[in-house]
Amino acid sequence: MKRCRLQIWPVWLLLGALLLTACQSDVLPDDLKGGDKDAVCHVDSSYINLHIVNSRTAVTRATEAATAQENAVYDGILCIFEGNDESTATLRSAVVIDQLINNPGNSSSVNITQRLVGTHPYDGHLYVLALLNTTSTGFSIKDNTLYHHSTDLTNKTIGEIQTLRIDSVGSTDEHVGLFMSNAPQDGYIMPEVTSAYLYDTERAAAAGSRLTINVERAAARVKVTNTATIIESIKLDDDPTRHPTVHRLTWALHNYNSQSYAIRKDYTAAQNWATSITGSLCAFDTHTPDIFDLYRQHSYTNGESVYIAENTTDVSANQTQVIVEVQLKEGSFLLGDCYLYNLWGSVIIFFTSADKFIKYCKDGWKETFSPNFYAIKDKSAEEVFKYPSLVINGNGTVTVTLTNNSFTSAERAALVDLSNTLSGLLTGFRDGKVYYTYPIRHDATHGVGVVRNNAYNLTFTNASTIGDPVPKPINY
Repeated sequence: MKRCRLQIWPVWLLLGALLLTACQSDVLPDDLKGGDKDAVCHVDSSYINLHIVNSRTAVTRATEAATAQENAVYDGILCIFEGNDESTATLRSAVVIDQLINNPGNSSSVNITQRLVGTHPYDGHLYVLALLNTTSTGFSIKDNTLYHHSTDLTNKTIGEIQTLRIDSVGSTDEHVGLFMSNAPQDGYIMPEVTSAYLYDTERAAAAGSRLTINVERAAARVKVTNTATIIESIKLDDDPTRHPTVHRLTWALHNYNSQSYAIRKDYTAAQNWATSITGSLCAFDTHTPDIFDLYRQHSYTNGESVYIAENTTDVSANQTQVIVEVQLKEGSFLLGDCYLYNLWGSVIIFFTSADKFIKYCKDGWKETFSPNFYAIKDKSAEEVFKYPSLVINGNGTVTVTLTNNSFTSAERAALVDLSNTLSGLLTGFRDGKVYYTYPIRHDATHGVGVVRNNAYNLTFTNASTIGDPVPKPINY
């Protein structure tokens, strides 16, 4: 079997010589079993020089140069497709890059010896797919056959493989790495292997043209930071006699996927993200878990980085959110017309007199009401709500801004029209805490959710009026 060479250069450069054959049999001719780099391949085989690079350019929407841990590669699978074009090409063979196992490959070189079994390479209709850091993803390989769990992927198209979900995006832990696969470019996912990239000898391939495969990780890095001055300064309204002040602020991520598609479907976000969605308040959305129970969420400390899968859904109930929790100070109270909710969003008490109020103390709400309720702001003819929007600017940093949204109809007051702003309405109270949801927003595609291979630095700034409790419910 002919020995091929694959080199890895500093900072994410995978460069190699791979043997592609079109054998109708799994047996190679005797003269291909030697190690002579100048040996001429038979007509049914050739060499190719591959350049696999972590995508950090605007065309693939990667926003920052990833860290060494995010770039590390510990294992890999190379797949060859054959067909008249990318959409109809089917998987013919796959090979494990076994020398990458337990080797990050950021500053080392590695040689591989492997034959890829396929059809005639000189017809110019071969396509290449890379799967890197496949540990715990569901992908495996045996005898040059690629499997997803127990399913043989031979003869599958790239479109069929795009529907597969990986079990885990991996981690930055040693010997694991973050899963990566081809990053869709403008017009294609898999680069085509034409005759210009094929050579008769290994030495000629090493010195010849390189075929580039751009890859991206299947996870996004999210980090939330708030300034120290916010902790004691946030008020729910400019009038401290009407709304409680803040004792502390923590955060959690809510409604993010534990799985991701193995291969992203397009080179822009437009196909995967909704351009117009309308979502209800969390308290009224039966598809959304109780977001006020942070024990069910993944809570993180200030400034901690979290790797999460891309959010491939486009409905508001499944948007990726940052939940902000603020603790009320003892003695904070609401005065005036108020609604009191139970855990399921039903109104149980409506205060109509201006001399009645709800006050939070250590032993619960006054008026002998349980603390496990949502308290609602006073109603008015025109409800005006403040809600935040996370906007990604040029350097990838996300900041919180506050805008106003007016509802003139009481019937609409409990719904949030997200078609233009793609922002979420603020939520309510429970156990002396106030919760607000911050959906992650993408201006360019009007989408909500995280996108793989991006880094989100969520910074809470200038939030002295963080918002109001939720409004009057529908049909009350």
